[in-house]
Amino acid sequence: MKTLFFSIFLITNLLSIAQQKNQLSIKVGNQLFIKPCNASKPEFVGIEIYSRNEIYDKTNVDSLTGKGLSQAFFNTKNLDGKRLPCSMGGRAYTIAAIDNFTDKGITHRIVLLYDYYPLNLIMVDYESAVLNNEIGDTNTQKIGSKKKRK
Repeated sequence: MKTLFFSIFLITNLLSIAQQKNQLSIKVGNQLFIKPCNASKPEFVGIEIYSRNEIYDKTNVDSLTGKGLSQAFFNTKNLDGKRLPCSMGGRAYTIAAIDNFTDKGITHRIVLLYDYYPLNLIMVDYESAVLNNEIGDTNTQKIGSKKKRK
């Protein structure tokens, strides 16, 4: 009985350690790598891009934490959104904000990324993108990056 308990304890700890190693480092200001599209899909599943046609008010946005960015950027009716096209994969983007929201009892982690065009934001449904193998850690990638243009 002790051997069975010890085996279960050991396996649980090893699985926990493996999951921690597979966690990506997501922090505002870091880079998040969007992998190239899967050849069998025409677009990303867990990643979308949103475009505005007017400048938004950034006075209430904390650039160090990303707080207030969602409210400032998405507070308009003049917003166009679509799945991220494959042409935008294979690059690292700067993390602008990390938000959580609950929809129908399910909490989603959303990572907002700056695009090279200042009126665009890339929205990553973190769990969906990980599940579909669409994002990776920039430390393990060797492909070029697009950084936020000032």
